[in-house]
Amino acid sequence: MKMLSLSAIGKDRTGIVSSISEILFKLGCNIEDSTMTLLSGQFAVILLLACPKNSDVSKIKRSLNSSMKKLGLSYSVTEVDKPKTNKKNFGDYIIAVYGSDRVGIVYNVSKFLADKKINITDVQTKISGKKDKVYIMLLEVNIPKTVKMDDFKHHLKHLAQELNVEIFVNQADSQKI
Repeated sequence: MKMLSLSAIGKDRTGIVSSISEILFKLGCNIEDSTMTLLSGQFAVILLLACPKNSDVSKIKRSLNSSMKKLGLSYSVTEVDKPKTNKKNFGDYIIAVYGSDRVGIVYNVSKFLADKKINITDVQTKISGKKDKVYIMLLEVNIPKTVKMDDFKHHLKHLAQELNVEIFVNQADSQKI
């Protein structure tokens, strides 16, 4: 298998996922992992593709080109190393941040985590509410066993006070529903 990364962004419209997946299907490429989201009218797609070993990346790009133009999407295709496993690397902890919106929340929280050697596997942010707007950030993270959770939570509490937000840490539940 040849592994490719496909990313695309453009104005949202009906049929984007169908059009992209149809082309990939016809090329024999399997969507192994994906993130797709709508951000303020812009639809963003990141796909990890497993394509036949003999796939020509330039042919895949040419096949996508006309559909991407019709859809009004900017895109890129990049060959990537095959992952060691097919399992998605879900974070083992969820960190939730709530507070008044202000510049620097994402930077300060992500810098704090990077300094502690904590890997972020997913981030989502939103501003909620019409009158009293609340900034919400949810992070999936992998916390190494070497991190002392009591110290970590203590330092995180100080960060929350500095940013004037609330920060909650919960272990992710891996049980099936």
